[in-house]
Amino acid sequence: MVNLEHKLTVDDLIVEYMMFKVKNGYEPSFLTSEFINFLYFFEEKMPVEDAIYENDELFRRFFERKSERDWSRTINYRTEEKEVVPHMEMIYSENDDDYLIKANYKLSDFDRSVINTYFMDNGMGKYDDFKGQTYKIRKIIEEYLSNQPKRTIDINVDVDKSDLIIGQYVSAEIISNVWETHINKLIENHRWPRQCKDINKYLFEIDLSEIIGVESIKDKLISLYKDFSKRIAILYHQDNGLRISTSSNVYLARANYDLLIQGHEELMNNTFGMYKKSLDINLSSLTFKESHEIDGVYDWDEDPDVKTTTKNFGNEGAKKLILSINDTLY
Repeated sequence: MVNLEHKLTVDDLIVEYMMFKVKNGYEPSFLTSEFINFLYFFEEKMPVEDAIYENDELFRRFFERKSERDWSRTINYRTEEKEVVPHMEMIYSENDDDYLIKANYKLSDFDRSVINTYFMDNGMGKYDDFKGQTYKIRKIIEEYLSNQPKRTIDINVDVDKSDLIIGQYVSAEIISNVWETHINKLIENHRWPRQCKDINKYLFEIDLSEIIGVESIKDKLISLYKDFSKRIAILYHQDNGLRISTSSNVYLARANYDLLIQGHEELMNNTFGMYKKSLDINLSSLTFKESHEIDGVYDWDEDPDVKTTTKNFGNEGAKKLILSINDTLY
């Protein structure tokens, strides 16, 4: 709830705490008891409006307020009927005997724009590098979380064959895009024959790089495929609605991307990054969407022309590439 004085409320702090965890590589969730402990810690350094310390009541109020104001939309203006679309979820955890607050794929810059921290410091609160009140709030959160472990993927988890197949399809599509970017750059520099773009023929049947004296990325792509296949299978097993995105505005999907590419950042950043290709993987619909500027040049004065390609998993191109890679591996 935004107030005219733009004073920090406990509702604001819940949102800031969740956003910080998601955007900085921590688990995209917290127990209500964790937040209460954090609230005590925070109030030793800065006051918070409307704070209460009963877990259930605190979060019941929070979800009611958010549902009434920020997480609802009018679906019938004549009857003023509204639909509530939460950006976080509250789930009881039997193992912890506590409620777990989880971010979902709706959490975005919108949530930052409707809380008091956005308006603090004469409107500069939205900038992380402006060292006003908002900066101080986030530094306190950073201090509290500094000793907590970052989110990881337990690669020792056994995965179902069906989940692994999904992971292989996603990995194959990613590899195809990385290869395309790599080859196009070589062609632009006149170091690769323009007609030799087929990854199956010119990387896995024969590695043309070795023949013409260009550094090969075959081993890097195979390593990426092995790691990504297993990681995506595990994430998909944990969340059948898994989304992975390079967009910084979809907080949880972006966090999944950052988690996925660990150890392969250089290779991925050559293809997916600022003013390069964008990536949006949605495993609830089993689609892979890639977008890039048509001319490859960013125009600062106008929106660039963007080509978006959407593929369904299980397409023939991905199947063929998986067979080529698996033949190499096994």
